[in-house]
Amino acid sequence: MKVKTLYQTLKDKGNPDYIEDNAPFICNWGNAWLGDGYYFWDTFIENAHWWGKVRHGDSYIICRAECDFSSDECFDLVGDTEHMQDFAESVKLLTSKNMANANTTVARIITFLRKVPDFSFQAIRVYGIKSISDHKEEYKKYKHRLIFEVSKPQYLDYKPAIQLCLFNKRSLNLRNIKIEFPDEYNPDFVV
Repeated sequence: MKVKTLYQTLKDKGNPDYIEDNAPFICNWGNAWLGDGYYFWDTFIENAHWWGKVRHGDSYIICRAECDFSSDECFDLVGDTEHMQDFAESVKLLTSKNMANANTTVARIITFLRKVPDFSFQAIRVYGIKSISDHKEEYKKYKHRLIFEVSKPQYLDYKPAIQLCLFNKRSLNLRNIKIEFPDEYNPDFVV
């Protein structure tokens, strides 16, 4: 088991005490990429800042938290190839039963998996390729990419936009939730 740092981005409504007393907050938008859950950015605070800018302009808060990460507890579609294979088999099965097609979303597959009796995971971890778009100049500072070869398109994303969605508020022993940004809400910030 590994302790992992996570970041949740929220709209700044001028209520830091409420946030620290009640965080994390569930996302249950109809288009939530991984279905209903508590969404966090994995490890890299830069991704939480990017999402704050995209979603809330200059009015956002970032909470930092810790969890106990293990692929025994988290369905990891980033670093566990067996989980990736299980996901692929689920897509194949649903497609064969005409329950999935080219328009089926990741959230729909995950919703299916969460109903399978032996799917006992507390969370899911994914890397949304092209999450940080190329078309806006202001977002380029949030990309951390290095090419492998000059004049070739392949690159290494060394701070990828990895999301972790907890199915319950305290999944993976989530703890130590504190406001990290903006500085005026962070009691540990020193000028």
